[in-house]
Amino acid sequence: MTKPTREAKPTGPVRNALFPVGVDLYPLDDERASFDDWYAHDLEPDLAAMAAANLSLVRVFVSWKLFEPQVGQYDDEAEDRLGEVLASARAHDLKAIVTFFADDRFAEMNDVTWAKKRDPRTDDYLIQREVSLVQRVVNRYRTDPAIWAWELGNEAFFTGFESEDALQKWTAALREAIREVDTARAIMLGVDVETLVRETGVDATAAIDAFEHAVSHVTAPYLSYIAEGPLTHGPATYLDSFLLRCGLRSLPVMADGVGVHSLDGSVAEEAAYMRTALFSTLMNRGAGVMLRRWRDMDAEKREPYFRDPFEVLVGLTDTGGEPKPSLEEVRRFTRTAARLDLRHHLPAPERAAVLIPAERHDPLPSLAGLYDPRSCLQAYIAAKEAHLPVTLVREGAGLKDMMTIFIPSAGKLSPSMWQELGAFVQSGGSVVLSYGGGDADPAIREIFGVDFLGDHGVRAIVSCRVAQPGLLGDLTAFDARLDLPHYALVGGGSATVVATDATGSPLLTLNQYGQGRAVFVAAPLERAIAQSDPWAAPESIRHFLRTVYGSVARATGAGPVVDCDDPAVELALFQAEDSDVVLVLSHDVAARTATLLAERVVASVSDVRGGPAADVGAKSFGVPLGPNGAAALRLTYGG
Repeated sequence: MTKPTREAKPTGPVRNALFPVGVDLYPLDDERASFDDWYAHDLEPDLAAMAAANLSLVRVFVSWKLFEPQVGQYDDEAEDRLGEVLASARAHDLKAIVTFFADDRFAEMNDVTWAKKRDPRTDDYLIQREVSLVQRVVNRYRTDPAIWAWELGNEAFFTGFESEDALQKWTAALREAIREVDTARAIMLGVDVETLVRETGVDATAAIDAFEHAVSHVTAPYLSYIAEGPLTHGPATYLDSFLLRCGLRSLPVMADGVGVHSLDGSVAEEAAYMRTALFSTLMNRGAGVMLRRWRDMDAEKREPYFRDPFEVLVGLTDTGGEPKPSLEEVRRFTRTAARLDLRHHLPAPERAAVLIPAERHDPLPSLAGLYDPRSCLQAYIAAKEAHLPVTLVREGAGLKDMMTIFIPSAGKLSPSMWQELGAFVQSGGSVVLSYGGGDADPAIREIFGVDFLGDHGVRAIVSCRVAQPGLLGDLTAFDARLDLPHYALVGGGSATVVATDATGSPLLTLNQYGQGRAVFVAAPLERAIAQSDPWAAPESIRHFLRTVYGSVARATGAGPVVDCDDPAVELALFQAEDSDVVLVLSHDVAARTATLLAERVVASVSDVRGGPAADVGAKSFGVPLGPNGAAALRLTYGG
């Protein structure tokens, strides 16, 4: 396949109704502005530019402080101003998400002076006042066609909750208040389950499940905890889709707050990150994207750049409204996404999953909350590098429709989970489990066919000697430096030793259990990668993981329909009766040509945005990709 010399001329739709893309329009863009300057500036140029970039949604924020300056006394001018914002959005064919209780650490939107420092999340009187405000606004604008959804708050606001009970009580009261007035529009909570647990220890799962939409949201603190490092290659490029997959249960999940967190990178790096985040969201069953901010904040000159915790500073345009390269990436992406008919082209089903252990929520002194998410991210990356259609499942949520399960470096699983795994493997499924330290559960002997002889402890070198070539893919011998916190000594049993360490102690075993297979890795490789420098993990160990993952999944029927020869390239296949669409994304800054391999003969390949098709007549073809490059290709097949 030859690389086009220029972008195809735009044809067809420019927005995808099933995958909306929007942006947060904060009420203040100047640090020197006062709270009562809320949306007082001329919004027409910004909204017109949003429409020109093919955006569908705009998030606007209600200022409680401005709307109710005194108890029970509402500011008519503020309400009229919100109506003007909605009317202007409607004039540009934009739909609005109206957010009530948001904290941006700048506009003082919730700082009502008459509250006398009572907590708006738990104080019964303030909750009554919040109910009154919400019903007043919703009642006035409930028939406005510009409203897409009501949102109760953003993540910065929800971090103030200290218990699940308080969160559920507050959200139930506000949800009921809206439903008394508006039964049609969706209601949302702007909070990500995983990042909130990490920040506060509060699990918002039950609260979110009562609503119509969920969101995923990479916050600055969570990024520094799980994948601190360059945003344009390596682990950080998988984080948006990892959190999205964490949130997938029964609700559509929108990727929220997509964008860089600071001005540390160049505008080219911002654009590359934006392209990666947008495509990875579409490739991983996202229900849309909300971008972090429209304009840069015009901040006073000071160091450090201090308003970072909730990422409100960096926008798609500069302080003067001039577009950055990232905005052009958004425009190109929306045109691409618009040409993918999600009513007919459906994502290929995921039959492989990374298990997130329930111990992740255990209180101290358990360190699972520190280790498990990072281990799971590394397992997710290994599965993506093996080009597997992969998702995430939580312990206790069931393994329905799965064929292969990866359990990375877990310390402890519940007895019911071990029973479920045993039944899963016996009925034909496959499990790959890496040792997580401490005593091994007795089920290891039954399911994995090995006798646990103890924890050898810390090692600085990982060695692999292949004992059974080809049994679990194309494994190769290596000695690599990586600090291991644990190493399981195992022996006996019914398992076949596939690879050992340099002393002959089993590193990798395979056991046939019932109709399925159980693979045991004696070293917590995923955790070791995460605890070291994940950007500098030895390639030999990464190759070992993705080879084992890919071999086990393919043998079980959980492999990809379209494969690739480059581990840095992610694939997502959308299938229909007459043709398929494959999305291709590079997670590296180097230009490359990825070779794709289909199960059937590909007759032709074309860009989904339009242009002539290229004849293939083979099962494999090349796709040129620039740095962090992406492509959306329509495949037709031969007879």
